[in-house]
Amino acid sequence: MLKALTVIASAALAISLTGCATGNAADAMYSDIEQVCGSYTTGNNAAQIKVSGAAGAVPKVEFANGITSDKIETQIITEGAGPKFAGDQFISLEFIALNGKTGATLSNTSFNGTDAASQLIKSGQSPDFCHALAGVREGSRVAVLLPPKFAHGGQGNTEAGLDADASVVYVIDVKRVYLQKAVGDAQAAEAGMPTVVRAPNGQPGVTQSGKAPKEFKVSTLIKGAGATVAMGDNVTLHYTGIVWGGAEFDSSWSNGSPVQFPLVDGQLIPGFIKALVGQKVGSQVIAVIPPAEGYGATAQGSIPANSTLIFVIDILGTDSAAK
Repeated sequence: MLKALTVIASAALAISLTGCATGNAADAMYSDIEQVCGSYTTGNNAAQIKVSGAAGAVPKVEFANGITSDKIETQIITEGAGPKFAGDQFISLEFIALNGKTGATLSNTSFNGTDAASQLIKSGQSPDFCHALAGVREGSRVAVLLPPKFAHGGQGNTEAGLDADASVVYVIDVKRVYLQKAVGDAQAAEAGMPTVVRAPNGQPGVTQSGKAPKEFKVSTLIKGAGATVAMGDNVTLHYTGIVWGGAEFDSSWSNGSPVQFPLVDGQLIPGFIKALVGQKVGSQVIAVIPPAEGYGATAQGSIPANSTLIFVIDILGTDSAAK
């Protein structure tokens, strides 16, 4: 598991991010993404945070001890060219968090790609990183000033050395912004495949009838325009799994967060990998997976032995050393 970006407020509070669109070519695929967290707010206080240092190393951060504000302030240090974070999205990032009263480092990643944090940043989370990062482009470096009431509710944190009046300063490199849901061109459903309907947030519902197919089948319901998924990639997905003739047995939508999986033999059932390899980021696919490419004659939790499975999968992003 990747190291989480934490704010030392009530032990460890995780942070996450998302992407959006305006007149940048990188935004084209993100044009249908909903901006759910408004937009970041600048301020004179965050503008006083100075950041320096070489790429691939933890940056040097300087500010006057006791820095604070009456609002969350975000300052763009360097702006990237990727899509914007919009909220309710998975992001990958590097960060350093510092005590705004003393300048002491609270927590950080290495800024060399070995322990980047990868997580969901949602509206309604506390601290409100969704607002702090909303509108920030992938590839950007930003400074974020969290006043005491936003960083730890003005309660401080003795274990972390945070007094009740201490702000928290973050410097964050936004490495990747992933989609909220599948986006692209809708495709006509193939005859004989289950029917999929989608809620406004993209969560699918599935109906099926008749006998399960005996062979593996996959169909593209939304055709994305992103990178092509390859074996060995680490993919970011939303998915729903259903037993043919039965009920839903798992869903990242129902669990409240996208997931990340490596496409490696032995890590996932063969049919799931087969459904993804060669697909484009932004796509939604539906796969019917017979027992031989699923769990076979072995029951798995609520999945009976010899079950045919249905998966509806949104491909939100893919990462590979080769890309």
